[in-house]
Amino acid sequence: MADPLSDTLSLLDARCELSTGLCAGERWGVRVGRYEGLKFNVVLQGSAWLMPEGAAAVPLAAGDCFVLGGGAPFVLTSAPDVPPRDAAEVFAGAPEGGSVRIGSGKDFSVAGGRMVLAPASAGLLVGALPALIHLPASSTAAQTARWLLSLFVHELQAGGPGSRTQATHAMHMIFVELMRMQLASPGGVPAGWLSALADERIGRVLEALHGEPLRRWTLPELAAIARLSRSGFALRFRKVVGRSPLDYVLTLRMHIAARDLRQQRKPVAAISQALGYSSESAFGSAFKRVFGCAPRTYAPRRPGTPA
Repeated sequence: MADPLSDTLSLLDARCELSTGLCAGERWGVRVGRYEGLKFNVVLQGSAWLMPEGAAAVPLAAGDCFVLGGGAPFVLTSAPDVPPRDAAEVFAGAPEGGSVRIGSGKDFSVAGGRMVLAPASAGLLVGALPALIHLPASSTAAQTARWLLSLFVHELQAGGPGSRTQATHAMHMIFVELMRMQLASPGGVPAGWLSALADERIGRVLEALHGEPLRRWTLPELAAIARLSRSGFALRFRKVVGRSPLDYVLTLRMHIAARDLRQQRKPVAAISQALGYSSESAFGSAFKRVFGCAPRTYAPRRPGTPA
């Protein structure tokens, strides 16, 4: 059976990296500017305040985990009234996987990582999550995430054969665990494919679509999988996912095409044919509708390629 969550992470070329840790003491504060992707952190020691821009401050305690995905600046501080230092200054020259110290460094420490996504596709995942996910230390998800983070750090520090691959898998598992927690929370995610996974009827449809993304699906077939009338299914799908069923199918196929373009697996003509388009121009129009550019323009934008 298809796993839409894992499939989507694969389509987005999600890559995980260890962030520089922070150890702080006395009165301190750090302001992080706009960022890309998803940031994950776990509080190893002490307490602090997380202050996302435009949102209420959140108290953090040892063992808490949090994920930030909106890209908006935020402040991490010992107290809301402390003037924060800019993160670019605090973390300047710090090695990946290392840590920086503010003050005595004995009162608070935090470690974590981030998930980097293909820029043109990042919205598919980021838009499906709230800007902040906060997991108290007592939650099962937080306990699992801390264990996985320790594995992640160990593998990166070990540096042996396969360590980088193991570390990436561990961070992927952290994000999957956090997303599972959100799915289990009523109203925990906005409309989108992630929230749809928690819907019994629509979730079955997504499994079918991700299992056979190139099949010529019809509305009656999808409605039958959901065990709803065609009108009832179309209405429910749009309400839960935020778009029509056939628009979702188009978007899924174009993300498959984008992945193949980024990885240079196939030429545009071959991708167009594999997706069932009668001409490259028809495929190009569909691709531009989703990504805002032609396939041949998008192809050089794969990660790691100079502009």
